[in-house]
Amino acid sequence: MIKHLITGGCSFSHSQCPSDNWLDPLVNWLKEKNPNLTYEHTGYLSNGQDLIQKKVTLSISEALESGLNPDEILVVVMWSGTFRKAWYIDNPYVMNEMIKEWSNFHGGMSSQFLDLKNSIGNNPNYFYTKNDSKFEYNPDGGWYFTVNGSDCKLDFVQTHYLMDGDLYNGIGKIHSSLENIVMLQNYCKLKGVKLINQFFMDHVFEDIETKKEHQLISYLYKQLNFDDMIIEGMFEYLHTLLGIERKDSIMVTHEGRLELDKDTKYFNKDGFHPSRYGADLWCQNILFPFIDKKI
Repeated sequence: MIKHLITGGCSFSHSQCPSDNWLDPLVNWLKEKNPNLTYEHTGYLSNGQDLIQKKVTLSISEALESGLNPDEILVVVMWSGTFRKAWYIDNPYVMNEMIKEWSNFHGGMSSQFLDLKNSIGNNPNYFYTKNDSKFEYNPDGGWYFTVNGSDCKLDFVQTHYLMDGDLYNGIGKIHSSLENIVMLQNYCKLKGVKLINQFFMDHVFEDIETKKEHQLISYLYKQLNFDDMIIEGMFEYLHTLLGIERKDSIMVTHEGRLELDKDTKYFNKDGFHPSRYGADLWCQNILFPFIDKKI
């Protein structure tokens, strides 16, 4: 019997999003089997594979140290964008330079310099982006994470994205993404913990598959356990329910403006994140049947 659930991911899997994700349906479904289920979610907005892996691994380690048996733990992860990256920073000079950069950034961000428990510390400070959006940060330092480097023009961030021939899915980025996926898989195997891998979008696995013959990818690819993996991306699966192409948004042109298709039930109003209805369908049709075969 599963007594403890650990989940991880990005904004597709984050409990601070207003219930428009697969977490609540999964917890409720497992509680039908065990009303005393305990649960820890490690995910956070904009996190990539490096932080997803670190946070989930830490939570597994703590669960085992608490006395739980490995076969009582279920880990369910939804992997994020290949190009997302994190650095641990506690140098005040570097932190201050980054905060200056954020004041010039248009749009939203995530709270920054969190620890592996998504804690902002006891005395958080605040920064404001160009549009006056307010975000917290830990003045003592922690993890800086970025979707694509657009929020910071400091050299070390921009250089990272320029190192590969492709800014978003170059070999180096695919290698780092896959290395973290394999690391969590092998840790769970070592400890005897059940793991289910999902992907938020098709491109995460496609990036790996298209480069599987490359030296940096091949030796990791050969370690993948496809029996524990749902290869189809949640985002694209929901597009198939709409009968449209697997594309980057469901925005439509109306009177010269891009707007969300008003008839769409499967996505949030941003046209990208799943709605609760879409998440429910993903769970009922894809995730639950897959897990049922494993537990």
